[in-house]
Amino acid sequence: MRFLPGSSAAARGMVPDAELSAEPFTDDSALTAARVAALAGDWHPAAKLIAETAGDWDRRTAVVVALAKLAMEERAWLRAWLADRPGNPDAAVMEAETLVGLAWQRRGGARAAHTSRQQSGPFFKLLEHAGPAAWRAAELAEADPTPWATLLKIATGLGARNQSFDGIWSGLTVRAPHHRIGHDRALQYWCAKWHGSEERMLEFAVGAAAKAPALSPLPLIAAFEMALEGAPTWRAEYVQKAFDQALPWLDGDGARHPATHEDRAYTILALMHNSRYDEAVAQFRRLGGHADGHVWNFTEDIRGMADPVKRFARTRTLACRRAAKQA
Repeated sequence: MRFLPGSSAAARGMVPDAELSAEPFTDDSALTAARVAALAGDWHPAAKLIAETAGDWDRRTAVVVALAKLAMEERAWLRAWLADRPGNPDAAVMEAETLVGLAWQRRGGARAAHTSRQQSGPFFKLLEHAGPAAWRAAELAEADPTPWATLLKIATGLGARNQSFDGIWSGLTVRAPHHRIGHDRALQYWCAKWHGSEERMLEFAVGAAAKAPALSPLPLIAAFEMALEGAPTWRAEYVQKAFDQALPWLDGDGARHPATHEDRAYTILALMHNSRYDEAVAQFRRLGGHADGHVWNFTEDIRGMADPVKRFARTRTLACRRAAKQA
């Protein structure tokens, strides 16, 4: 095809390819400060931040997940907090999520058929240890949905029966009906590669998207999961409806939501598959140079793994070349 002059990312004033990064990014300055302090051994800023986010459950859980990833690599600060504040609800919530993160880290991201006994053994053992820690956290932090989101991930890993999962799900939604990370984890439980099917996952995603704007990107994530299974449905009606809900949310009230950064990447991929290049360019502008979204780890046909920076750059270049010159 004939490309428009000046249609590259650089010509459109975007971050140059050489400055793209796949490093995890957050624009939450308080979280960044807490991470820096924790790495230096000071747990107080993290404890203060988690306490301050009570009631803002989506942000609170996102903060806990981010700090748990840090604690998986450097646990001294969390151990000091647990020792100094035994029985503290927030510390208990952090401990449970960290244990679950460690379990999944030991397992790796491969399918069960490609997961060795050396990986699966410690995985199940850590999850079984994490279960009581998460239930204890749920008792101590009675109003907090975060430990219930932790329990959802444990249930997925241990293959909990649907009835048991439903009980945990009820525990989460009674505290936060539209809890985003909880919905993300439930979608994983219901997908075909875990304990559901494409039909059950899609039913869940579409139903959730109709309930709250923050859940509107879920059908796009479901489309991605279906593509991973070899059944791409990018042009399906439910994807088109998701655009109508998700795009206004991402660029409006949800622009600073903890999930928005990742959601833009899913949205771009879906827009590209629908030849909506002008809108894809607009989302790339909002992402800047951050190529840390999950989708960039896969090839264009989602059949293999890719260098996220190169994948991001190639997709952005294609969007820019095919978009209108003024996009």
